[in-house]
Parts: sequence; C-alpha cells; structure tokens
Amino acid sequence: MKNKNILVFGSTGFIGRSITKRLLQNGDKLICPVRNASRVKRNILSGDIGQIEVIEFDINNLDEIKSLIEKSDLVINLIGILYEQNNLSFELAHYLLPKKIAGFCELFKKPFLHVSSLGSTFQTKSNYLTSKKMGEEFIENNNTNHIIVRPSTVYGEEDNFINLFGKMAKILPFLPLIKKGKTKFQPIYVNDLSLFIFNLLSNFDKYKNANLAAVGNEIFTFKEILSHIFMSLKKKERFFYMPSFLAILQGKILEKLPKPLFTYDQYVTLSHDSISEGSQKLVTEILKQDLSNMKIITSEYLKKFIDRV
Repeated sequence: MKNKNILVFGSTGFIGRSITKRLLQNGDKLICPVRNASRVKRNILSGDIGQIEVIEFDINNLDEIKSLIEKSDLVINLIGILYEQNNLSFELAHYLLPKKIAGFCELFKKPFLHVSSLGSTFQTKSNYLTSKKMGEEFIENNNTNHIIVRPSTVYGEEDNFINLFGKMAKILPFLPLIKKGKTKFQPIYVNDLSLFIFNLLSNFDKYKNANLAAVGNEIFTFKEILSHIFMSLKKKERFFYMPSFLAILQGKILEKLPKPLFTYDQYVTLSHDSISEGSQKLVTEILKQDLSNMKIITSEYLKKFIDRV
C-alpha cells in the first residue's frame, strides 16, 4: 500500500492522529481537509516534507470534496462528534457528509473506509446513534467498494474518556454513576485500532463491503471502569448513584455550554451497550498480534492524576 495518495477526513481527531502517523510512517502521501489547519501541525512533524497536504475545508459546502476524492487513491472518513454545535449537527457530521463522500467514491471508483460507532441503531432515542446508523446504511446500500469499522470506546494516552474520569476522580469527592453503572463497553486501544484500520486498507479487496466491529478482549461495565480508575489513582471508591431525572436535568443544562461535559443525548446513549462478543477474534486475526490490555495501559497514563508530594 506504499506511495498511495490517501484522503483522510478527521485527521486531527484522537483516532485520526494515530492513523495518519501510521500512514506517514508507511510512506503514503496524505491529503487532509480540515476546518482549522493549525491543528494538524503535530501530524506534519511526523512526516517528510511534502508528504502531507493540508486543505481548508468547509463542512457546510460538501461539493468541495469532489475534486479531492477524484485525485485520491483511497478515502478514509473518521469524522465524528459527541455533541452538536450551532453549525455542526449529528445529521451533517454522521449522515450527510458520509453520504456525499460515498457518492463521489462510487462515481470515481475509489475504495472508501468509513469509521462509525458500535451500537449504532434506529431502535433508540439517541440522535448520535441514529445518525451513525443512517450513515452506515446509506453506504451499505449505495457504495460497492467500502469497509465500515465500528469501534467500541477507544482509549489511549490522549482519550477524552478515561482521562476525563481520572481528572474528575482526582478533584471530586465522588464519581457519578448513571444507569447504575451497568452499561457495558468493550474498549479498544487507539494504537490497536489504527493498526486494524491500516491492515484493512492493505487488504481492502479481502474485506471489501464488510461491516466490522472493532473491540478489545474484555468487556467492562461502566462501574468496573470507574473502579479501575479509582484503584489506579490509589483512591477509595466513592460513587453517587445519579437518579435518571437528575441525569436528564444535568444533561439538558450542561448541553447549553460551548463544550459540554455531558448532554441529554449522551444520557440516552448510555442506555445502549457498546459490545460485540466474539468479534475480538477477527480483530486479533486482522491485527496479527494480541490485543492490548486496557487495565495495564490505562494504569500507566492515569499516573499523572496521582497526587505527589
């Protein structure tokens, strides 16, 4: 797969930074449409001069991407949002954008890898999960040369999940448990996920038109993950079992902030498990190595939250 011109949407995100670094190390040339070019500087530093082309991109003018797709060898879409903003809705990010990309990829016969979300479904009131499902369904029904990857929760040194609760555990007297902490996750390490995507790209024809769950080896409840965070920080477990009405109220208030820590839609999303039992076998096969151990890796980067004298 060396020396390919690869178009990467979402290169500045948590997953995007990991996969672009891997592609640059492979010698590929990347085209990265971004809304803020300054956010790509770290990726540029990991590649050779001229290896990465950064293009200002207006997500509200999707016809701009047609020429970018035409001159690419393959296309990756990693764009996803956890909360809606004034100019960026779930529908635009997770459905209209993938729809437009898939259409142009089909027109120019370009391989298209799309990253969605495990648990996407129409059987929910979660706009996040519904919009993810809409994007997947359109691609499956209208694009004949695609791969869809659906990760569970992704963890890593720069994640916004384990790190968030690690920070909260350090400064708060307790951690809130929503839905009694029973929601299940099958977390995957970001480096495993980027290698998984890289190997799929390298064997595109073998997995063409597949819809694949990307999961780790173990299943944890939300409470078990928080318990692990407390243990890693050498703190006593302290939980507040948040009633549904209070979680809903909190979500509706916090979602009005520019960068909300929690929204009502995220509360609804927590009603759905993010697991795919048995899928770890295929993930390991595609990785050609063992999956990482979440507790070992997260314990290492959670150390920054341990109080030191």
